[in-house]
Amino acid sequence: MPSLQIKAILELIRDYHHQLADQLESLAGHESDQRIRLLLDYMARHEINFEKTLAGYENDTAKSILQTWIKYVPDDAVTKATEQLNFHDEMPADEILAAVITFDRALTDMYRELAEETSVPRIHELFTKLIDLEDRKDRQFSISILEMADQ
Repeated sequence: MPSLQIKAILELIRDYHHQLADQLESLAGHESDQRIRLLLDYMARHEINFEKTLAGYENDTAKSILQTWIKYVPDDAVTKATEQLNFHDEMPADEILAAVITFDRALTDMYRELAEETSVPRIHELFTKLIDLEDRKDRQFSISILEMADQ
């Protein structure tokens, strides 16, 4: 990916989460199995909440940081993972979850690389916070899946 400002990177990430939430909500609307529908709704809400949290970070981050340019944004894995987010109504829940987790891990890897490559402490802190958010969301998803499997 070409050089981007931090603000553009955050907007792109928000857009990814928004698109994923829309797809999950759409699937939930067509799902006949109540447990899977609840799981899809839960996952969609988490994506929406992540998007809102990211917008809050953007609002709380200094304009000078948001306008900082990053020379290389390592988004190849994210692009590949988003291509796997083309869900369909007949798709098994475990495949949907695997695609979402792959997507989240690709984002986490990108955040980690961006955090490691920057010499600006506040940018490092921003991407470290995003890593923590993604990790927490993945743990919550895993717990929910295990609880659903036990029922």
